[in-house]
Amino acid sequence: MDQLVHSFIKKHQLIRPNETVIAAVSGGPDSMAMLHFLTKLRKEWSLTIMAVSVDHGLRGKESQEDLEYVKRMCQEWDVPCTGAHVDVKAYKDSEGLGTQEAARQLRYQVFEQQMNQWNADVLVTAHHGDDQIETIMMQMATSARPEAVKGIPVERPFAGGRLVRPFLAVSKDDIEHYVANHSIHPRLDPSNEETTYQRNAFRKRVVPFLKEQNPKVHQHMQAMSERMQENQSYISKQAESVLETVVFSSNDHKSARLSIETFKTFPLALQRTAFHLILNYLYISKTEDISYLHEEMFFDLLIESKPNAELHLPQGLTIVRAYDEVTFSFIKKEQPSINESLFIGETIDLPDGARLSAEWTENRVEGTYDFICDAHHVKLPLVVRTRRNGDRIRLRGMKGSKKVKDIFIDQKIPAAKRDTWPLVTDSQGKILWLVGLKKCGFPEGEGSGEVLRLHYENKAET
Repeated sequence: MDQLVHSFIKKHQLIRPNETVIAAVSGGPDSMAMLHFLTKLRKEWSLTIMAVSVDHGLRGKESQEDLEYVKRMCQEWDVPCTGAHVDVKAYKDSEGLGTQEAARQLRYQVFEQQMNQWNADVLVTAHHGDDQIETIMMQMATSARPEAVKGIPVERPFAGGRLVRPFLAVSKDDIEHYVANHSIHPRLDPSNEETTYQRNAFRKRVVPFLKEQNPKVHQHMQAMSERMQENQSYISKQAESVLETVVFSSNDHKSARLSIETFKTFPLALQRTAFHLILNYLYISKTEDISYLHEEMFFDLLIESKPNAELHLPQGLTIVRAYDEVTFSFIKKEQPSINESLFIGETIDLPDGARLSAEWTENRVEGTYDFICDAHHVKLPLVVRTRRNGDRIRLRGMKGSKKVKDIFIDQKIPAAKRDTWPLVTDSQGKILWLVGLKKCGFPEGEGSGEVLRLHYENKAET
C-alpha cells in the first residue's frame, strides 16, 4: 500500500517537501492509517505534521473516547494534536440541516480555522477508493445532470491552501491490512453500519457487489473520476468564450442578458455548460434543485415560436424571452407586507401563495419548514408579519439575541425579499420563527405532552 500511495502523491503533487500538513483524524481505521503513513513520510520529506480531531457530540461518551484515543496515539507518534467539540444538534436545528450535513459543515469550519491558525499548506483527509466508488454510484443514481457525475476530487483549494486525498489510490481492504500489519487498534463508529443514511446503504449493498465483479473496481472508478473532471474543466474553460457574449449586471440585483442568435452560434456542449455557469453566477448558494429538465426547458425557450415567453426556476429565478433577448433575473413585483393573527387550528394564505398553519400536537418531529415548542413558552394569539426596525430573535444554540436584519445579511437573502419575508411572533411580540431561516430557542422543557406546531407550505410543494 505504501508504494501505491507514494506514487499517487507524486503523480498529483499532493504533498511537497517542507510543507505544513494538517491531518483530519477521527480515530477510525482510515484516518489512523493515514496519520501513521504521514508520520513515516515526515522525516523523508521534512514535513510538519499536525492532527485535528472533532467530537461531534452525537454519540455521547463514545465520541469523547474517540477524541481521547486520537490524542493518546498522537502523543505516542509525536504528533501535535488539536481536539475540538461542536454541537451538531443545535447547529442542525438552527440551520435546518440534516445531521450528516450539519456535522460536515461544523467539521470543516474547525479544519479551516486550524489551517489559518497554523498557516498550513495542506489538509489531508482519509477518503479512499471505496469512498470514490460510493460517491460515483450515488451521483449516477441521484444526480440531476450527467456533468455532476465526477466523483471525489483528488485535491481542491481550501483555506488558503489545498485539501488533498492521497488514499483515493487504495481500497478499504488495503487500509485494513495496513492497520493490522502495523498493530494499530482504531476506534469503530457503529453508525457506519446503519443503512438509514444513503451513503451507508450504498456502502453495504452496492460496493460489495461491484467488488465481487472486479476487485480492482476502485482503480477504474478513480481513473474515470480524474478523466471526467479533466474533461469538464476543459469544457468549462472553453465555455468562457460564450460568457463573453453575456451581459451580467453590476448592481445589487443579479441578472444576466444574452442574445439568442449569438448564443446559438456556439456548439451545443458549450451552450449547456454556459447555461450552468450563468446559474452559478446568479445563485448565491448552490442549489440542488436544478435538473436536466430545467436545462431542457431553457433550450425549448430558445426555439419557442412565440417571441415572448417566460420560464420560472427554483428560488424565484425568472428567465424571460423578448424576441432575440433572454434575461435571467430574480427581480419580482413588490409583495405587500403581512400582519395577520394566526389562531390554533387555522391556516392563513400568504401573499406569495404559501400557507402557514398552527396546531396543538403530541408529535415532536420537526423539519426545516416546521417550528415546534412546548405550549407554556407561547402567549396566544400568534401574529404573522413582516420585519420591523429593531426586530431581534433569541436563536437556538446561541446565548443572547440577534437582529433579524443581521440574519438576512448572514444568510445572503436578497434585499428585495427581506421586507416580505414572513416571521411569527406570540402576542407579546416575541419572535418565534423567521420562517425557513432561524428558530427561537427556549430553555429545555419536559419533553412530553402537547406542543405547538407551526408548518409552512410553499406553493411549489403542493
